[in-house]
Amino acid sequence: MKKRVLYFTWLLSLVLITGCSKGEDAALETEKTPIEAEEDTTPPPPGEETWGTAPEFKASLITTTPIRYLSVTVGETEEDVNFTWYSPSEEAGAVYWTTIEDTEFAKAVTVEAKAYPSDITSGYYVNRVTVTGLLPETEYLYRVGNEEAMSPDYTYTTPAFSDTFRFTAVGDAQIGKPVEEVDKQKNNWHKLLNKVKYHFPDSSFLVSLGDQVNDFDDNEQYSAFLNQGALYSLSLAPVKGNHDMGGPQYSEHFMLPNQSTLGTCDNDEDGDYWFVRGNALFMVLDTMDSSKWGEHADFIASAVEANPDTKWRIVFSHFSPYNAYESYLENAKNLRPYFLQFTSAYDIDLVMCGHDHAYVRTHFIQEDGSYQAYESPAQNPEGTMYVTLSSSSGSLYKRPTDQEEAAVSKKRDTPEVTDVQISPNSLIISTYNAKTWELTDSFEIQKD
Repeated sequence: MKKRVLYFTWLLSLVLITGCSKGEDAALETEKTPIEAEEDTTPPPPGEETWGTAPEFKASLITTTPIRYLSVTVGETEEDVNFTWYSPSEEAGAVYWTTIEDTEFAKAVTVEAKAYPSDITSGYYVNRVTVTGLLPETEYLYRVGNEEAMSPDYTYTTPAFSDTFRFTAVGDAQIGKPVEEVDKQKNNWHKLLNKVKYHFPDSSFLVSLGDQVNDFDDNEQYSAFLNQGALYSLSLAPVKGNHDMGGPQYSEHFMLPNQSTLGTCDNDEDGDYWFVRGNALFMVLDTMDSSKWGEHADFIASAVEANPDTKWRIVFSHFSPYNAYESYLENAKNLRPYFLQFTSAYDIDLVMCGHDHAYVRTHFIQEDGSYQAYESPAQNPEGTMYVTLSSSSGSLYKRPTDQEEAAVSKKRDTPEVTDVQISPNSLIISTYNAKTWELTDSFEIQKD
């Protein structure tokens, strides 16, 4: 699908946006103003926080207008960001993009979208667009839509474009399992995202490691996942999970960079994809179709070939080859040989996974499937470390069984957040209890 992109040259490309009407104001949940977190306060000591510690990240939900399902996803580099939204207007919309001071959008740049009828939401049209040419550490203001249907105003702040940066990872939100706890899970997801914006305002992106929802075709569940103010101002890197498969919903909701036809599951638009941040290459696998598992090695090879000089190489997958939940072990063992094909051959440092709803961090897995134990910080370790994350919404917590490859294996009873800090010579992965902010696990890899 073609993407309309616009490189910003602010002195040459400023245009006047007029006639941009907002939708109905009824049912507003918060003020219709650009989103700003309240002034930071010193948090309690680690382990003593509460869900209310993080200030509320306020935003008018997209559902206060005729527009639906706004998603903001990672671009190929830090300079890019992708937008998808659903509009009742047959006419293609646009992103109106400007600096934070231009609250009237008098100097906004218009980036036109490509629109097509939705296969899953009758009467709506999917709009997609890439905004590119962004500047580092800059706060922008944007809105999406057209004169028939316009979103509220939202902010988007770019991180530093540097080899030293951080990203945030979460395991399965799986909103809708069990169905009677949808509201609780939505609330937990909301509070977790507040914590992310509070503790990691400089996070380059948020990776969701699959199973965004429990039922792939449930619009209420997708609405609960996507309609979060923090997600309107943070790039998301979604991973397809087994509960996301079954139809075109995942593909319609998320516009992804450098998407391959390798590893596809439901259609040609849900395959593996990659993107770069700093000196790190991120490769996202769609492991849902076991008949396609052999294709991932080809995808890894092509992504590395396109980015041969990146120092850190990280893979995201929903299914984990090294997990600890007994009911999933057979699938994991079947998947392992396919990962062993490429992790050593292409010097993969870290594989991050979901699916288990239990936390596991392995020793360093060698090319032959054996492992090497290292103490933190591990100096130039041989092999690949696998980390499987627990639930990010409270949707099920499962008890792991002992596995010899596991350095850490624990059942959780509260949503978790994982912070990954990358510098030219170090990668530090730290996992927190999202409610209390107690550090539950941490490990550092150092490379010369």
